[in-house]
Amino acid sequence: MSAVFLALLFRKEKGELSLLIAVAAAILIFGYVLAKLRIITEFLSGLADKLPIEKTYLTALLKMLGITYAADFISSICSEAGYGAVGSQIELFAKISIIALAVPELMYLIQVIENFF
Repeated sequence: MSAVFLALLFRKEKGELSLLIAVAAAILIFGYVLAKLRIITEFLSGLADKLPIEKTYLTALLKMLGITYAADFISSICSEAGYGAVGSQIELFAKISIIALAVPELMYLIQVIENFF
């Protein structure tokens, strides 16, 4: 929160410094989130050992989650810097990447449904 106030103080006089402060704060917060994400991945890894599913499916889901967070983070930075079009393209790339990663899971789901009936 203090980084936002500091960035607002510099916005009128030194806009580029204001942007750097905001980006630095965002990177620090993102690093903190990644550290906490380790706890979640350890839990999911332990859960995967107990469930009768292949780890490749869980790995793909974690990759999708990572793509989502990274794309949102980068897109926000691009938009803040005035490059909204680049941010939109990053979001589009992330969506297509997630769809590509989801294809094996969808095929597995279709097999499970076919075997059920």
